[in-house]
Amino acid sequence: MTPAWDALIGAFERAVGGAPVDASAFEPLVSAAISDGTVDSELDPHRTARLLAALATGTHGIGPDDSDVATALMVATRWMHPPRLGARRESGPAV
Repeated sequence: MTPAWDALIGAFERAVGGAPVDASAFEPLVSAAISDGTVDSELDPHRTARLLAALATGTHGIGPDDSDVATALMVATRWMHPPRLGARRESGPAV
């Protein structure tokens, strides 16, 4: 996507994989990705960094395998990206 997005997702993936987690390290990465438009501008960088750190830390106790890492990345990616133009906004399953 962009260098800011790649740096953020790379740091998150390493954290999910068991690297030490420091929420303050995510904050500038989130801010940079918000600035370039790859992370939704409605998200607060500080709170987003804290929640990414919590999600990553939550995988440490389960000894994440590749599927766990992929799932965590999908959750984070879908949560942080801004809504797409023309995206379906009603609740419920897409048809």
